Amino acid sequence: MVLSGQNKLLIAMFIGIILGAVLGGSAPEWAAKVAFLGTLFLSALKMIIIPLILCTMVVGIASLGDIRHIGQTGWRTLAYYLATTCISVIIGLILVNVIRPGFGFEALEITDQSLLERIADKGMGRAPDNIFLAALYLIQVVVRALIDILITMVPPNLVKAMSETQVLPLILFSLVFGGILSTLGDKGKPVLVFFEGMNEVIMKMVHLIMLFAPLGVFGLVAMQLGKAGGWSGFMPEFTKLAKYASTVIIGLLIHGFIILPLILAVVGRRNPLRYGLNVVQALTTAFSTASSSATLPVTMEAVEENNKISNRVSSFVLPLGSTINM
Repeated sequence: MVLSGQNKLLIAMFIGIILGAVLGGSAPEWAAKVAFLGTLFLSALKMIIIPLILCTMVVGIASLGDIRHIGQTGWRTLAYYLATTCISVIIGLILVNVIRPGFGFEALEITDQSLLERIADKGMGRAPDNIFLAALYLIQVVVRALIDILITMVPPNLVKAMSETQVLPLILFSLVFGGILSTLGDKGKPVLVFFEGMNEVIMKMVHLIMLFAPLGVFGLVAMQLGKAGGWSGFMPEFTKLAKYASTVIIGLLIHGFIILPLILAVVGRRNPLRYGLNVVQALTTAFSTASSSATLPVTMEAVEENNKISNRVSSFVLPLGSTINM
């Protein structure tokens, strides 16, 4: 059996993860010396995030031709993310009530004095066990979060936002830029050609960076275990959080191996197993870097080249999802 270049790279990444775990767990002092490999790999991925999002989204939106098509694609995308988010919340609520990972620990008290004063002024009183107070506090937090998101979407300095890797304002700018570009006709073609060329260059850079991936994930895994003090420092901390960790892992397994494959099979009419195998490279990168943003270039390459998803769909859906799903 002849292995393709992609499979060879994938095997090399798995070997890098295993060797990194062995080195970081058994010799944490040596792990610190190879940590720079992981830092370089992660920095290289983060370096191309901004130009990747800008170019792919501008090209993807402008290539739709008619700006009205964006609305249909956008609504479907938002509906999908909202639906999967609601499902994941329900799964989480069920699991924490069944497993009760925090049982036996001291409960955190809500100390928002301004909210307490408002409730007292309205004569609402105090609900048993602070349930009512907690609900109002949660509503307040959600409203504040939505307002913060709206504010961050329109920064006073776009260049500064990009230098700080603020993805959401860049996505909004790219959507508007690409949408207007699609309405300019012949005048906009030279600009579109420029961004298409830039997009090709960025994707070639992704290929080059991924050649370094096995060494990069080796350094990242070794660095993380080395920071924990090796196996002796890692295992006691992990044991303390085992109930919590198992709750999270079970939730992720249900959502990732049951819910999402069902949606893919029923709505997308694709084979979940084959689709999953084609994006294993992105999954291993996400596992080793713990960063959805850093994994974005690899994810886009995997879905476009291996699963034959069109660039105009992936360039719109994936950057937006990497932000929304945080």
